[in-house]
Amino acid sequence: MRENPLYPLHEQANASYLPYGPEIQIIESFGEPEAEYAAIRKEATIMDSPHRGVVELTGKDRLTFLNKLLTNDTKSLGAGQGCYAYLLNLKGRIVLDINVLQQQDATLLEVDARVADELCRTLDNYLFSDHVQIRNRTDDLSRLTLVGPDSAGIIDAIAAKSVTAGLTELLRCTSAEIAGTLCTVFRNDQCGEAQYEWIVPRDALAAIWKGLLNSANGELEAEQFKPGMVKLRPIGWSAYNIARVEAGTPLLGIDLTDQNLPMETAHWYSRAVHISKGCYLGQEVVARMHAHKAVARMLVGLKNPGDVPPVAGEPLRDGETVVGSVTSSCMSPMLGNQAIAMAYVKKAYAEPGRVLTVYTGRGEVRITVTGLPFWPAK
Repeated sequence: MRENPLYPLHEQANASYLPYGPEIQIIESFGEPEAEYAAIRKEATIMDSPHRGVVELTGKDRLTFLNKLLTNDTKSLGAGQGCYAYLLNLKGRIVLDINVLQQQDATLLEVDARVADELCRTLDNYLFSDHVQIRNRTDDLSRLTLVGPDSAGIIDAIAAKSVTAGLTELLRCTSAEIAGTLCTVFRNDQCGEAQYEWIVPRDALAAIWKGLLNSANGELEAEQFKPGMVKLRPIGWSAYNIARVEAGTPLLGIDLTDQNLPMETAHWYSRAVHISKGCYLGQEVVARMHAHKAVARMLVGLKNPGDVPPVAGEPLRDGETVVGSVTSSCMSPMLGNQAIAMAYVKKAYAEPGRVLTVYTGRGEVRITVTGLPFWPAK
């Protein structure tokens, strides 16, 4: 199990855990998932994010090198800019998704921690005469997530300078000093609220975690973290995942796999793919599908008024015909506790308003296709 400097602090706060792959544990909740979710929507929250990793590229050719491999345009990124991209295989299917963050002297690739080693190997396999150095920084750079409508005010009040004013666009990045330590901060709204991601030195992680909470809340004990008494609330994956699904944000390994093509990923396709850029891995497949609009299935939302959401992997049917399958689901507080889900559905059945059937804990129920995201409401 990978060591996490915050585990002793989490245990003092009565945290429960979930496995995230064979080497990582993430926080499920700190005992009040409903309050944690409410804080995402109404206040500000902080989440330990050991499930995210960082690969660092240095060298003068790093952006053009990436541009030959990833689906988005990296070669024109300036310092403080970023983009979201897919790495594809030769068949044009999604291997992983990446947040590319350009700094003055390095480029950071922020990814699912489970695939950081795989990413380094893949990049190295395509590295020939380019002046690029590749380093997996996941073991020495940790990740924190601050999300909620009040998060910007808290960050700017705590940091040694105004941080969020320059982070109005997704994947803009900057540096900030917290608890005497220089960190990288970037904007990445995945829950339908302002979200600021922190890349921090692992040896300073505990001091930064305590410094953020103490600066925002004062010296409160865990049992005093009640609604209205805190400005910055620690949260776990249970609350965050509900907000993620409501915002229609796909998760690698669940909603994005090597069975999926970029054009199938709905509104994330236009964010991840620069259709007019030059060659990259899988580009011929992407270009052909784009030209002919030849997509067989689409990522969609699903809603029903029932009190039991369908589980991931459950097939969707039109009559007796299987037309898709569920990838993520939850009960949505923002939609009056309706059951919602994300799913891939055959294109002919993917139009909003289409009614399909799916099995839940209440037996077979009718479920309606919607667009994404669910929240913020369109």
